[in-house]
Amino acid sequence: MTAKEKLSALRAEMAKRGADILLVPSDDYHQSEYVGDYFKARAYISGFTGSAGTLVITAEDAKLFTDGRYYIQAERQLKDSTIDLMRFGTEGVPTPTEYVISLLSDSKRGLKTLAFDGKCVSAKFADGLRAKLPEGTTLLTDTDYPALIWQDRPALPASKIWAYDIKYSGKSHTDKLSLVRAALCEKKCSALVMSSLCDIAWLYNLRGDDVTNTPVFLSYSIITDTEDKLFVNLDAVSEVRPSLEAEGVSVYDYSEFYAELEKLSGASVMVDKSAISEAIVSALGNANVVDAANPTVILKARKNQTELENTRRAHIAEGLALTKMMIELKYGDSEHDELSVEQRLISYRRESAQRVGVTYLDESFGAICAFGPNAAMAHYSATAESYSKIDKNAPVPMLLIDTGGHYLEGSTDATRTFVLGDIPNEVKLHYTLTACGSLRLANLTFLEGATGVAIDIIARQLMWERGIDFRHGTGHGIGHLLSVHEGPNSIHWGRSAAKIEENMITSDEPGIYVEGSHGIRIENELITIKAMHNEFGQFMRFENITHCPIDLDGIDVAVMDNSDIRMLNEYHKRVYDTLSPYLCNGDKEKLAYLTRAI
Repeated sequence: MTAKEKLSALRAEMAKRGADILLVPSDDYHQSEYVGDYFKARAYISGFTGSAGTLVITAEDAKLFTDGRYYIQAERQLKDSTIDLMRFGTEGVPTPTEYVISLLSDSKRGLKTLAFDGKCVSAKFADGLRAKLPEGTTLLTDTDYPALIWQDRPALPASKIWAYDIKYSGKSHTDKLSLVRAALCEKKCSALVMSSLCDIAWLYNLRGDDVTNTPVFLSYSIITDTEDKLFVNLDAVSEVRPSLEAEGVSVYDYSEFYAELEKLSGASVMVDKSAISEAIVSALGNANVVDAANPTVILKARKNQTELENTRRAHIAEGLALTKMMIELKYGDSEHDELSVEQRLISYRRESAQRVGVTYLDESFGAICAFGPNAAMAHYSATAESYSKIDKNAPVPMLLIDTGGHYLEGSTDATRTFVLGDIPNEVKLHYTLTACGSLRLANLTFLEGATGVAIDIIARQLMWERGIDFRHGTGHGIGHLLSVHEGPNSIHWGRSAAKIEENMITSDEPGIYVEGSHGIRIENELITIKAMHNEFGQFMRFENITHCPIDLDGIDVAVMDNSDIRMLNEYHKRVYDTLSPYLCNGDKEKLAYLTRAI
């Protein structure tokens, strides 16, 4: 069916059930950022495949809300769908909640019933929505509407679950469980209910493959002072079940979770409403629900020394692979397109992992390999049906590569924009502003307790002075063989309330995007470490663990001040010192030129 036909079928089902408005989010049953194919209902209906978006459907119209990373992609993919694009985050555009409330408040339209699948909407979102609903509104939350028309829907994933060795995780499940129970005690709660897949995988030192490029598995967990319950597909967990039970874990089938929730009636139950569904909170009935962040969130964000040392090694391999790709693109004679570069980079990653002595598993996300104007789409994805060739004579011959790998030792995420020919002066200015923003943030010293809001301006200052900005965060946390997007740490001027704490790993990725022309992004990963301590308190700084040259062919030295030049030269010296031992003489000479002092 086409998007128009799917909307028509959905509207018929809505009419049967008395639903005036249908909200279709991007979430799964676990409020994950990235979801398995079974849960891609919004993409199935609309044709828009970006990871973030909310679809709102009425009998008369349909609107897709997404953020600045996906404006261009969404505009292309929604063509001829009859779905209007709502550029969330731009002036005058309401949030999905504001829009839904406006529909329900419009007496002329007479819309009174709002429907969504309560398993795929967070309790926090539902609470916020419920508080603003006009009097007389009816909520329908017990039906999965897309399932009514999705005849060839993929099955729920059930990949093999495997144990993540303590030599990589650095801490046993038993030790982690003790910390979680201590947090429960502090909150005076008798139980913790979790559905966040990364938190559960981290707590139990398990990994899986139920979500593409995110090594997690469908699961729930209930923890009390005396019980440790894990709900998973029993066939998937069969190989590691004996060791789990030896640690005191009670293993249940995934389908038994809601029945076990009923046993918490009357108890004080800790849940993170932003990371748990409306359906779960509703199923807790008369339990005393205490809304608080999962204790695992901050525990896994503060990496232990084993995780940090392993991650540093993974980044050497990743930097080596990306640098080899850079050398081939700039100095090689082979013809390339966006897809061939993606595949070549995976090959380099495998080779580099062997050379460095780490174990490569998979990409940590689908690579963004975008040439020329395609790079203006922050989350562009080349496909077999739509991709560009690398043309060094193009008007703006630059290739943006945002890529990463999952290694047993940890996960990586890095971006470089390579200059493959002559570029206009304005583009070189944009490149230099991006590089300087990244360097200034990576070299920042800040007082302990600072949040991402406090430090974001460092990366944007030079751009803002010229009336330029980018519509995405400057930084996000990185999971340890988990999702490459991890909280609570992030860097954004408008929404980064968490402190940037010691041993957190956070990305540093400013960019500039000009539709129809070019996109530039430079991304490194930073470990927060201690700096000086004095009468003002403890100061913090960053250790940059990404090793790949910033393309000097994009740099306009006249835009930089002396400290920018010093920081770039110091960074390039570290890149050369780190990577050169793994390169042959010819590539070593090329690296020396790519990292030359300016």
